[in-house]
Amino acid sequence: MDFNEYTLHCKLDNILKEHGISVLKLSKEIGHRRTTIMELMHNTTMEKKKISAALIMKLCLYFDLSHNDLFEVRRKV
Repeated sequence: MDFNEYTLHCKLDNILKEHGISVLKLSKEIGHRRTTIMELMHNTTMEKKKISAALIMKLCLYFDLSHNDLFEVRRKV
């Protein structure tokens, strides 16, 4: 299997829209940098990104999700 054909995709953009929550509000409520949340929302450089376990935990707890609801592995286009 060629792992370079795949990427991690964050579904935060859809989750924020479903809950009607802004990036700024989320940033303040979970105490994490707005720029990091924006990068996740737009899937910016996901191949090189190191996402902290603490941030993943905060997002899962805040939205009552599992990590599988937050991320998925996709084939690169």
